[in-house]
Amino acid sequence: MTFTAVVVFILIFSLLVLVHEAGHYFAAKRAGVKVEEFGLGLPPRIWGKKRRGTIWSLNWIPFGGFVRLKGEDGEDARDKDSMAHKRPGSKLLIAVAGVLMNFLLAYVLLVIGFWFGMAPLALDIRELGEGEYQSQVLVLDVIKGSPAETAGIKAGDTILSVGDTLVTQVSQLKEVLSKETSAVVTVEREGEKLPITVTTQKEDGQRVIGVLVDEVMAKVHYAWWKVPYYALLDFVLLVKQIAGALITFVVHLFATASIQESVSGPVGIAKVTSEAVKLGWLYTLQLVAFLSVNLGLINIIPFPALDGGRSVFILIEMARGGKKVSKKVENAIHSLGFILLMILIFAVTYRDIVHLFSPA
Repeated sequence: MTFTAVVVFILIFSLLVLVHEAGHYFAAKRAGVKVEEFGLGLPPRIWGKKRRGTIWSLNWIPFGGFVRLKGEDGEDARDKDSMAHKRPGSKLLIAVAGVLMNFLLAYVLLVIGFWFGMAPLALDIRELGEGEYQSQVLVLDVIKGSPAETAGIKAGDTILSVGDTLVTQVSQLKEVLSKETSAVVTVEREGEKLPITVTTQKEDGQRVIGVLVDEVMAKVHYAWWKVPYYALLDFVLLVKQIAGALITFVVHLFATASIQESVSGPVGIAKVTSEAVKLGWLYTLQLVAFLSVNLGLINIIPFPALDGGRSVFILIEMARGGKKVSKKVENAIHSLGFILLMILIFAVTYRDIVHLFSPA
């Protein structure tokens, strides 16, 4: 993992948190609630400056952020600028505003990316029968002991050609290799084109080199005026897919008291960021949009300490005709939820670190 990738990861994570907390901030200001502090990162505080009644702070723990509102814990209920004084509807909007901002950011990034030819994250543009696209053959995995491994082909390489034949589809790759006992396979790795001589081997009547490949869209040409619509379709499908994955994760967690291997924490995401940076800025843009939707959906989960958990208490208040749940009880539940979340984050991070330094 390069220094550049680490810096990009920190910038990406900071952007997502900043946008999320800005949603809470602007919703609170619009509702007339005093914002006492806007913090990037979690305490203890490194630096802070008070301006227009709000402390703008930078904190030591870089994963997260917060907006501290007057009356969010039930105090100063008689003051008009206190959140405790506001109607449940206003409080609910403040609670979910961060999630809405993350969704808006993801959609805007998809629109920008599509204008520059970025491939969709969830939408299969080929099924729509519209738009022109360029495909590439991506190496997903290399079989141990295979000719490809011996020759030096690696997972993540993009196969550009075999000999003088350009390769853009998996079927083309198979057809060209079937005629060769030895071939020069040109791959792209970290922006560099590498010619690699590979000896094929016969397997089930076909000549292969021992790679698992997939055909991916490298660049898509959309009608410019359809970009917002395609971005919306991609966004909706992405939300559905990530929501389904989160539900599966939660069910698996409570059913087995274990974390799925596919789940990553900050360290795992940093590693993915490193790969995206190597592939180019459009892939990095894809990742930011994906993470923004993830952050929004995670926060809306009805779990204590998250925006979704706080929203549940506001909805209970609305259902009871304005009668609030005891703040002592609510704060205790949120504190417990926060502790459990920290344990989960540390557990996932520890596993990511172990995987990072384990031999491949």
